[in-house]
Amino acid sequence: LTHPRSAMARDLLRLALVACLCCRCCGALFADAFKLLMAPVNELVKSHKHCGWVNPMDLPVKASTSSDFEEQIEVAEDGCGNRVLLMARVLQCHEVDEHIYHEMMIHPALVAFAAAEGRAARSIFLGGSGDGAGPRELLRWKGVEKVTMVDIDYEVTRFMQEWIPSFARDSFQDPRLQLITGDAVAHLRNLEDGVTFDVLVLDFPDAFDNDVLKTLYSEEFYQLCRSRMHAGSVLVTQSGPCTEVTMAGIKSACPQLERLILPNLAKVFDHVDVIFHPMATWKPDEATPSEWSTFSIARIGKEPQRSCSGSPDSEEYHCSFSDPVMPMSELGDAVDFAKSNNDSLRYYNADVHRAALKIPRPLSDRLRRLMSKRRASTEL
Repeated sequence: LTHPRSAMARDLLRLALVACLCCRCCGALFADAFKLLMAPVNELVKSHKHCGWVNPMDLPVKASTSSDFEEQIEVAEDGCGNRVLLMARVLQCHEVDEHIYHEMMIHPALVAFAAAEGRAARSIFLGGSGDGAGPRELLRWKGVEKVTMVDIDYEVTRFMQEWIPSFARDSFQDPRLQLITGDAVAHLRNLEDGVTFDVLVLDFPDAFDNDVLKTLYSEEFYQLCRSRMHAGSVLVTQSGPCTEVTMAGIKSACPQLERLILPNLAKVFDHVDVIFHPMATWKPDEATPSEWSTFSIARIGKEPQRSCSGSPDSEEYHCSFSDPVMPMSELGDAVDFAKSNNDSLRYYNADVHRAALKIPRPLSDRLRRLMSKRRASTEL
């Protein structure tokens, strides 16, 4: 007969081996996603080595201005003539890789809406994005009928159109765009009862230690946004940077997402997914690993159609409503990728979309626990 403790030890060893294999499988899944997401970034860094990329604060300033909301707004320039927007001497966006951030902010959410609802979004609310790149990406979709853009600082918009017009291109001349200079919170609150949007895009600055900005990521603000959504609506918000994102992924952390944004989103929305991606220029020197950025995509109402990978009883099982449940080529004429601008998307595609949903462990475990914990507390 086998001693019961020996049998128990074997069972525990077997479970440990299974867990180890699952972790290795998860690591392999993220490693593949990491390589796919990083490939265009590595190419950008390689092809711009001769441009003298240094700490953005050390680049020569070409122009500067100020506003009621920002004392120091500057445009700097690298050795190849690529321009950079700085606010309070902090990098906001760089001509070379801003397309990565803005394509990932807009297109996953609009594809999720189109795939779930069977049509392109028609009405969009855009909060922030005064540099003009947000409306540029939204207006690539020919199914969009109206974009209501509310940004508090018109001086940034004016300054960017003068010094880095490539961000907005001709989006501010598009009749589908309504630009309102004002407070996004007040605008949403003062709309007539029953006014809703298909998609809400929130492109606000990182909160960090700013209590005023934190209100734009609060439970109360998300409740206000929810009141402007119908059952099929999608909300996407930028949700801060992540650090130490490597191919292994074991030390990855997203402080603003984990401590502020996801906990509050989970109190308000039934379904939240996080996507993240690297940037090429958000670092002080070439040797520093690329910083990653996150977006959170939320919706209410019916359980959305989900695309799943892995076995349901395994650790690597993942489902997401944001995963495009049909190839982008099968979205018919819902999407018109910048025919009027005579170019195409430079970073985003269906493979990038799927890869951006593969969050490394243990970060994905922490995010899942946050969602479960907050949902449980709201159901009590």
